[in-house]
Amino acid sequence: MLHKFNTSQFIKILFTGMILSSTTAFADETRCTKDYGSVISKEMTQMSTALNSGNYQYIADKSDSSIIELAGGQENYNAMLVLAADSLKKGNIHVEKVDIQPPQNSYIFGKKEFCVIPKQLTILMNGKAMTGEKSFMLAVRPLESQEWKYIDGTGFKKNPDLLYTLFPEIPHDKHIIPE
Repeated sequence: MLHKFNTSQFIKILFTGMILSSTTAFADETRCTKDYGSVISKEMTQMSTALNSGNYQYIADKSDSSIIELAGGQENYNAMLVLAADSLKKGNIHVEKVDIQPPQNSYIFGKKEFCVIPKQLTILMNGKAMTGEKSFMLAVRPLESQEWKYIDGTGFKKNPDLLYTLFPEIPHDKHIIPE
């Protein structure tokens, strides 16, 4: 049986459909490329240089919770960061330059967005500049949030299964780690 709608009912149905479809589109939209210049590159640079001044707390605040949990919790993670900061200071090692490139890829798995961002550090060790190997950071954000958290990608290259341990929502047939 067909129902006859008046104009007001039709407009409500039309707008409800538009709102629902736009909400779904927003949930599937990646933000990585949009956020790269204004947020991600700045936060990654600050994270990479934070230990120069012993500011491990900034790194802890910006690290993804999965890596903190793997370390045994916030207290253990903070202790590791303090140890790293002390080690750099004693070794007279200083991050001199952070070269961050625009994101290579961005993915949505489950309820999170994952973004692979190439980086390369130049450090000063006893006054001599040394450029490290090209690596990457993994930027992660829940879809309902605009806040990015980060994990250094070096460990994923050596142990690719760690990615799936930390993020079980990523399918094992998806290889997001750059070669």
